[in-house]
Amino acid sequence: MRPTWLRVDGLRTRLVLVFIAIVVIIAGATAGVVSFMARSWIYSNAQDVATAQFRDEMQYSNGPPVDGLTPDTLDQIFQSDMTLIVDGEVIRQGSVDAATIPPSFEEGLDSPKLIRFERLDSQRIMLGMSVNVVDMTADDGYDNETLVKAVTIRPLVGVQDKFDDLLRAVGLTLAAGVLVSGLLGLWIASTLVRPLKRLDEAAARAADGDLSVRLPEDGVAELAQVTTTFNNMVARNEAVIRGLEESEEQSRRFVADVSHELRTPLAALVPVSEILREEIPNLPPDAAAAARIVSSEIGKLTRLVEDLIEMSRHDSQQARLVLDDVDLVELTERTLESRGWIETVELRALENVSARVDSRRIDIVVANLVGNALRHGAPPVRVELSVEPGFSVITVVDHGPGISPEDRQAIFRRFYKVDTARGRSEGSGLGLSLAVENVHLHGGTIGVDQVDGRTVFTVRLPRR
Repeated sequence: MRPTWLRVDGLRTRLVLVFIAIVVIIAGATAGVVSFMARSWIYSNAQDVATAQFRDEMQYSNGPPVDGLTPDTLDQIFQSDMTLIVDGEVIRQGSVDAATIPPSFEEGLDSPKLIRFERLDSQRIMLGMSVNVVDMTADDGYDNETLVKAVTIRPLVGVQDKFDDLLRAVGLTLAAGVLVSGLLGLWIASTLVRPLKRLDEAAARAADGDLSVRLPEDGVAELAQVTTTFNNMVARNEAVIRGLEESEEQSRRFVADVSHELRTPLAALVPVSEILREEIPNLPPDAAAAARIVSSEIGKLTRLVEDLIEMSRHDSQQARLVLDDVDLVELTERTLESRGWIETVELRALENVSARVDSRRIDIVVANLVGNALRHGAPPVRVELSVEPGFSVITVVDHGPGISPEDRQAIFRRFYKVDTARGRSEGSGLGLSLAVENVHLHGGTIGVDQVDGRTVFTVRLPRR
């Protein structure tokens, strides 16, 4: 997985890219305009240099007398690269082919001492100028001035080098601008992302239960305000959770204290209920019915107190496993037989399903699941024992109306009853929660599903 700062959808990367894009657009446009203007200036400057040099050369050619307008005499006053034209006739061929000289360019040389120029390409320029040359061999004996047109092609010296230097400077400046803008964007992004990252880490710690986390309220004003709001929220949540924990702890202590306090009177009531149950055949009908009710309610109260005491042990983390190698088939048979379910519950199992468990706690698990199936399901009720890789599996199946999907997880909560109208005589709502606690104590899992119209509770215990 790529680091966060390399992800395109990350705030840091986006800010850096935006800064770079802005600099590239602005600097690129500016560099283009500057390059265009500088290019024109470079060409203009090189053209001026070439023109000035040509003018200086032609100053020495204006007016000196020669003995006849011949190539030899003209070589004395004109540079060798100049093509010379007199009255439309080429007297000397230089660097310019006379046939390539535009007529308009040649006609523009009729006025003496006026320089004409025309750029041929990015490296060359055509220059032309007319001067009067005195011919000492004129027939009339008088000095005869002849207009000589000189045309040459000169290089634009240093144009390409200067333009290359300009492009190199523009490129380096643009690269430096991109680098600086990237670093600036990274710095600005870091000032924004770093507090957000700290806030995210703090929120994760708070979500994991560390409500003591707090963040320094500094930096950018908007982010500091967010940090202040976060700290206030965590502080309020901490106060609420601490209050809930204290309330829950008080409730647990209350339940544990009440349960232990009830054990003493129950210890005296249980023998009385046994005596009443033995004397029921000898009592009048009304008294016998009352004795049955008293005996039954004392038994239910005893089981409730025992469940509450057992739950308080789990809450205080005092529940301990007493492990032993157990045959789950025999254990399940004893559980069904001790509760009088051996005739009403079918047992399907291999000959032997061994596991290292706390037999007392697994007895409670099986009894709660089977009792729940008998009370709230429908026959036939079946217990299946099997083995999976790494697990011993206990499955309790009934053919009752089933459990709705929204109730399948809630039924394992304490005191939860699917049917809120169900009477208190049908159970306290602690059986399944105790089963969960005991299964988790073994490192196993418990769940419920609806399969082909059947309600299936499945317990998986790791094979040690």
